[in-house]
Amino acid sequence: MKKISALLILIAAIYGISEAAGVGTTGAQFLKIDPSARPLGMGGAFCAVADDCNAVFYNPAGLARLEKKEVSGTYVEYFQSIDYGSLAGVMPLGAGALGLGINYLGVPDIQRRGVDDIDDPDGTAGVDTFDAMDTAISVAYARKNAVPSVINNLDLGANLRFIYQTIDDESAFSAMVDLGAYYPVASRLSLAFNIQNIGMDVKFKDEGDPLPLNFKAGAAYRPLKGLTVACDINEYIVDEMLYACVGAEYWLFGIIGFRGGYKYGYDTDKLGSDDVGLSGGMGFRYFGLGLDYTFAPFGELGDTHRMTFMARF
Repeated sequence: MKKISALLILIAAIYGISEAAGVGTTGAQFLKIDPSARPLGMGGAFCAVADDCNAVFYNPAGLARLEKKEVSGTYVEYFQSIDYGSLAGVMPLGAGALGLGINYLGVPDIQRRGVDDIDDPDGTAGVDTFDAMDTAISVAYARKNAVPSVINNLDLGANLRFIYQTIDDESAFSAMVDLGAYYPVASRLSLAFNIQNIGMDVKFKDEGDPLPLNFKAGAAYRPLKGLTVACDINEYIVDEMLYACVGAEYWLFGIIGFRGGYKYGYDTDKLGSDDVGLSGGMGFRYFGLGLDYTFAPFGELGDTHRMTFMARF
């Protein structure tokens, strides 16, 4: 029963409880989870930073600036044995780059309630279980200085994403596109924009739900060497939900990084804590290898821990 409650809470709360009229009208809510430790450590403000392979999840245009191959893998410790993880990679291709991303959410051994069957005609024994799984596969391409005849130094990127969801013996499929842009206004300031989840409804049987269409805009400022301050605005059109993200990252000697951030938009009263939305963590880089950790509390739901390993070669 605890896993049923955790699944419902994830759908209703992890992605931001709000009183807006449109809340709960979209499917594939797992797409709103931050897939990597480093961006979440900055409160999710990563659209205009996007300088590693996890740009495939936040702004595909950022992949164009990467000069080396890079891979990363993330594991998230969630509540009540709910599993979440992601993989990302990028391959530079001259003036462009090809990116790949996979993220998933799994809830195993959910107790079935109120279903008649031969062994449990009243549906009260609670011995029967089922699983739920959400998976997204992303293929992205970015081009540096994509339209010099219009504007110099504007990087553009697109991400084609396929999602497959299962609940018990039912399944749903959808495809979508992300469109991103990155523009360095000055040596220390960059702006970015990303439209996420443009696609068809997610359908289980005959019932369909629209995707969580998101208009994301971001800015990043680097006032000192090693220091980045960033902010993002996420406007979920169908859900009628707004998230504002602010965060900072500081690298000491280019080896040890410190991060902190805040994501505004959660209903802290319903989640039982004013700490919801806060996040912080550290990172380590040495000889092309890296490890990132982020801690983010979720009130009565519990605390979450993200670990991301990366390699650049």
